[in-house]
Amino acid sequence: MNRFLLSFFTTWRDRGFSIAVGATLHHMRAMISKYIFKRRYIEKKVHSYKMLLDLEDLGLSRSLLLFGKREIDHQILLAKIVEPCMTIYDIGSNIGYYPLMELELLGPKGRLIAIEPSPKNVELLRRNLSLNGYGEEIPIISGAVSDTPASRAFHLSPHSNLGTFHPEGSAQGVISGHTIEVRTYTVPQLAALHGSPDLIRMDVEGHEVEVLNGLLEAVEDDLMRPQIIFETHLTRYTPEHDMEKTLNALFDLGYEVPFAATSWQGGTKIVKNAGYDGGQIVKTDGVERMIVSNIERHDAIDLICRKGGLRTVVLRPQISTDK
Repeated sequence: MNRFLLSFFTTWRDRGFSIAVGATLHHMRAMISKYIFKRRYIEKKVHSYKMLLDLEDLGLSRSLLLFGKREIDHQILLAKIVEPCMTIYDIGSNIGYYPLMELELLGPKGRLIAIEPSPKNVELLRRNLSLNGYGEEIPIISGAVSDTPASRAFHLSPHSNLGTFHPEGSAQGVISGHTIEVRTYTVPQLAALHGSPDLIRMDVEGHEVEVLNGLLEAVEDDLMRPQIIFETHLTRYTPEHDMEKTLNALFDLGYEVPFAATSWQGGTKIVKNAGYDGGQIVKTDGVERMIVSNIERHDAIDLICRKGGLRTVVLRPQISTDK
């Protein structure tokens, strides 16, 4: 009971009384479904689509069950960059929260390839796509994207969205201690089968370094120049796992940061101190984030790899003015 009350008052403090009450009612409904009706999944409307949520998942399913939405800043950034008829690679598709969002933005002529390493997530991803009328036309790759085709140890977590190849840093408190072997592909390898991506969306718990490294040669050879939206993971970046070197390589190849979202109020303060202000304030996940535009290269490196402050970042190849 003490834990329940603490959760209620924490939610009240961070999100407001009405949201705390709503989350409590959703939690009670879930407990009735799980313990009385012995159900594993519960269906809920999320944004404009429906999702089956896993009552045993302490991560994304639980968050959507209680609050019905999350990471609104990421949604806003996607709306800025997704265009109809694009081909999107969604890397780390989890149970479908972002793929369903992207499919609505793409329209009927767009294409989405979903890639997810956790077999449990893949199963629910298929069900959620089917629940919303998307059948076999959406390729789902049960695997991961990296810098080389190989097999890697993937660390599982009771939080469906926190499995990782990198068990250091912030991952230490959320992984289960169990691993599975996951087949990895490079973006160019997948492009040979599914066409080159116009946009890559990924939240891969630090493995964005390897995903981007596997893309660099194809960008340098002008075989593809996708936009990229990713979540940062400052505690996973080390001299041996060097995001700064990777980003500098992309900037050398003509990429820029047109949009980004701060991590929370503290991150917003860091970003404002770097000279970026006046962006849209977004209340989400119990914090306030700010959408910022046109971050200079040296500031982007500093805010992503050294000081922190940014959560979601858009990378875009500069548009050539040559005729």
